[in-house]
Amino acid sequence: MQRDILIIGCGIFGAAIAWALGRRGLGHRVLIVDRQPPASGATSRAAGLVTQVRSDPALQALAGETLAAIEVLKSHFGEDVGCHRVGALHVGPLAQEAALAHMLAACTATGIRGQWQDKAQVLAQSPWLDPEAFDIAAFFPDECYVDPYLLSSAYLRGALQMGAKLRLESRVAHIQHHAGAVTGIELEDGTVLPAGIVVNAAGAWSNLLSVELGLPLPMAPVRSQYWITERSPEFSPSGPIVFMSDIRAYARPEVGALLFGIRENAPAVAAPRELPENLQGFVFDTEDPDGWGNLAEAFEPLSRYFPAITRLGIAHYITGPSNYTPDGQPIVGASTAIAGLLVATGCNGSGITYSAGVGRLVTELICGDTPFMDASRLDPARALQIDPFAPAFLQACAHARATKSTG
Repeated sequence: MQRDILIIGCGIFGAAIAWALGRRGLGHRVLIVDRQPPASGATSRAAGLVTQVRSDPALQALAGETLAAIEVLKSHFGEDVGCHRVGALHVGPLAQEAALAHMLAACTATGIRGQWQDKAQVLAQSPWLDPEAFDIAAFFPDECYVDPYLLSSAYLRGALQMGAKLRLESRVAHIQHHAGAVTGIELEDGTVLPAGIVVNAAGAWSNLLSVELGLPLPMAPVRSQYWITERSPEFSPSGPIVFMSDIRAYARPEVGALLFGIRENAPAVAAPRELPENLQGFVFDTEDPDGWGNLAEAFEPLSRYFPAITRLGIAHYITGPSNYTPDGQPIVGASTAIAGLLVATGCNGSGITYSAGVGRLVTELICGDTPFMDASRLDPARALQIDPFAPAFLQACAHARATKSTG
């Protein structure tokens, strides 16, 4: 049987889309194509946060789908995705009280549980925090983190069980179209795979296929990075995710250690053409290949919240490309110029969080359903006049990461 729905990319978005299509009974029509092993790109380098608490209701909706999907994967598919439903603390100075109160109220109005906590409650969960560093705290108990590779693999296994097929070591050269409609894809070896629906979920490489179609995507791969400390008994494995928004930092437990990330002032960014197909050993910034400069920049404010960093060593450093857009919105939707072409990328550092929501949205668009959320701001064609390879545009995407809220 010909596979007439082709998904380019088997990262977290591609796998989630295939899974969602399978749940609609369309698995037998799906072929996922990738040049690398599944989840071997940015997905496997993610910190794995799944957080619904954010100011944008549309993004809340995407995240809520993923929280629900994790439960379905466990109960109906028997999948362990390394989920730790530890909740999330948002801590900060008194100056942020009004903003955090507004966030609490907005979340409560949409059914997201949250409550204020005093310092004693905070320190009982996160004793590594310095109580003098913050004045206010709110706790959201339903937030979690997962193993990104396990979640992506669970989506993929479910999709394959429901009839989808996977074709690896296949490099896509072009998305083919004729008379205003998709006709399939051409591989680099000249093989043509015909299809009436093509989903470009190629992650950081998506623009290499999209620009030649006259659909430049408003995003660029920006360096995402985090560090993991040495192990210490002060880090409880059941401790919550902690967001320190005034210093643009977050942290979560990691096997007896603490994983933490920062929003650096000038993130490194690369043009998609500079990215190798295998990210192993790729360096965003040759002058600061291991991020020590960025860590030094954030060290003083971070040490106020986390004094133990002055005595603990760093055991691991992980980095990879996250696709940032200047407006902070993902890129998910159908092309109005080329029928049958859909795009799912531009995660803004939240690809794990948005994954099942993106899968559902793309599936509804393919099926002609009314989308479960307002996706107008996610339109792939919202910035057709930009040059996604221009240095000024790349810097605009880097700035979007630097100013992103940690929540």
